[in-house]
Amino acid sequence: MSTINNNTNTPAQQNKHKMEILAPAGSVEALVAAVRSGADAVYLGSTRFGARASAKNFDYEQLKEAVEYCHQRGVKLYLTMNTLITDDEMESAVQMAQQAYKLQIDAIIVQDVGFASVLHKAMPKLHLHGSTQMSVHTPQGAKLLYSLGFTRVVLSREMSKEEITQVAQACPGIELEVFVHGALCMCVSGQCYFSAVLGGRSGNRGQCAQTCRLPFMVEGGTGHDLSLKDMSILQHLRELNAIGVTSAKIEGRMKRPEYVAASVNVSRQFYDTGTATAESCSRLQSVFSRSGFTDGYYTANRGASMFGTRQKEDVISATTKVLNQIHSIYKNEYSHIPVKMELTLQKDKPAVLKAALTDDKSVCTTVQGELCQQAVNKPLTDEKAKEQLYKSGGTPYKTNIVVCNIDSGVTLPLSSLNKLRREALNQLTNVRMSKYHREEPLEITLHTTNTRTQKENIPLRAVFSDWNIPQEFTKCELVFVPETTPTAVIEQLLLQGFNLGIEISAGMFGREEQIKNRLLKAKALGVKHILVNNLGAIPVCKALGFSIHGSFRLNVMNTESVCFFESLGITDLTASFELTLAQIKALGGTAKTGALIYGRLPLMLTRNCPGVNSSTKSCKECGGMGYITDRKDISFPYKCSGGCTQIFNSVPLYMGDRLREVENVDFYTMMFTTESTEEKLNALNAVKNKSKIDGGHTRGLYYKGVL
Repeated sequence: MSTINNNTNTPAQQNKHKMEILAPAGSVEALVAAVRSGADAVYLGSTRFGARASAKNFDYEQLKEAVEYCHQRGVKLYLTMNTLITDDEMESAVQMAQQAYKLQIDAIIVQDVGFASVLHKAMPKLHLHGSTQMSVHTPQGAKLLYSLGFTRVVLSREMSKEEITQVAQACPGIELEVFVHGALCMCVSGQCYFSAVLGGRSGNRGQCAQTCRLPFMVEGGTGHDLSLKDMSILQHLRELNAIGVTSAKIEGRMKRPEYVAASVNVSRQFYDTGTATAESCSRLQSVFSRSGFTDGYYTANRGASMFGTRQKEDVISATTKVLNQIHSIYKNEYSHIPVKMELTLQKDKPAVLKAALTDDKSVCTTVQGELCQQAVNKPLTDEKAKEQLYKSGGTPYKTNIVVCNIDSGVTLPLSSLNKLRREALNQLTNVRMSKYHREEPLEITLHTTNTRTQKENIPLRAVFSDWNIPQEFTKCELVFVPETTPTAVIEQLLLQGFNLGIEISAGMFGREEQIKNRLLKAKALGVKHILVNNLGAIPVCKALGFSIHGSFRLNVMNTESVCFFESLGITDLTASFELTLAQIKALGGTAKTGALIYGRLPLMLTRNCPGVNSSTKSCKECGGMGYITDRKDISFPYKCSGGCTQIFNSVPLYMGDRLREVENVDFYTMMFTTESTEEKLNALNAVKNKSKIDGGHTRGLYYKGVL
């Protein structure tokens, strides 16, 4: 972080809403560090269903204590339950959420749309925050969540200032949360399957093995061409606030308390004053960094400068001396809750002290002390009384106004005055805590899982990443081509007899209007079907009157999610390939569901192409396609389109010779990415004949599943 001064940014006061500093708390120690360093809110996980399963996290009793600790200090607490949930986990997940709701947590952060739907029905007043794992990065995506009862959306980290502004202007009703500091995944959150496919540890279920931090290399690359620097846009906090961002989120539930304290401290400085000291910024970089920081996504300066790894000098900079300096930041309570006190001393009457919050006068209390006496020697002066009453150290309160009404010649021992102050502040805490109240959750019934029997003559669909489609695929029920397909090509394919649909990419960053215009042209030619990969595409297609089909990228892992998308009017869905065949078979709901039976599984959707690190090829020379190689010399192809890059598995998934085991689905899907015409036909014929396929392949996760 090279920028220290932030005087050119719009003052935070120009936005009518104060922006919260939201800190991670992966442990009790980190929670205390966050609160004492000045965080307005914290987010943490419990024992299950959080995207950081290997953090220390909080059991029920610890969560209860954490809520009380935060609320006493005027800090909000958000519980992360932002993983995909299977049918056999849904009931226990709902029960955990209900317990947290009764503990007065301020919001639950969720990824799974089916789970969110259940929570909204059971606890209508619960604040739901759409996790960044939902991959929402467009105005229509935010609008959709708002219409479904979400109070906040955590936007994708890859968004630029302009794109964040577009969402803020288009959907002012929903709160916007933006990551401002911490680790950057190479992949768009919610769209990474690398860890799952390679090792069975699903990032969508909190088990990410950080595959992208391992050595991967493009031709002429650095050797770590999937590893990005940590992001830091703290110097832009006031600008974000002026845009309309509600919450500035710091990443790091796996980090030590000193990291949390240092990042909150610098955030607090930038937001409150517009500047941060060079010493504070240096400490923050010392405690954790990957070759420095980047603001490339926010400033739309993507490229090779965003890549970095944890170097030896990064590690040794976090010395004991630096850690001790940071520890001093949160050694004591953070006194910030503004209080007004009014003292009344009248002869032969009990001393009276009133205390009230200056920003909420409904929170007030009055305490009485001992009788006031006529002073024998020296009466109590206003100045001396105020000196004692302004003292609130060791508490979260900061007394900023004191009014004294002291009769002439009256005194009160300072010990009694101090006792009055302590009692008043304690009572004030009790009044504040009594305002937290929750109604009992409503009784709900979960949808039942599938009891259907196996179907005959299951239709086949095909999805292509190009428009080189052999005529033999006209026999498919549906054939999808990318949104970038030229109008003339669409017209020609329709004339050839294809029942054609358009696939909208999972990466829609800043392209809503462009996509809409392309769809209008396709509709005019007679195209009726759209395959969507992102929540934000659904309202766009719905408004245009298309038949909407949901891709496996919508991460449908349970019956409640099927029912949720069905309620939105989606025609059918392809189940997540992170499910086992048995789990797919059990999916309920009345919407048609399908399974992917052929294709290179997508491992990453990224907005930063790994090829930018190549010293031998430019983007123009690579033609939008390349290969990245791991430490075992296995090559993974990648393709660029629509401003994003997709990285695919080294070999395709194939289930054509085991179709009898893919039970209770309504259609099969084949997906083509890098195949030649010959390879496309070979795969099609193998599926038709239910025979083995030539070349290497995988059964994916259909038998072993994911953690």
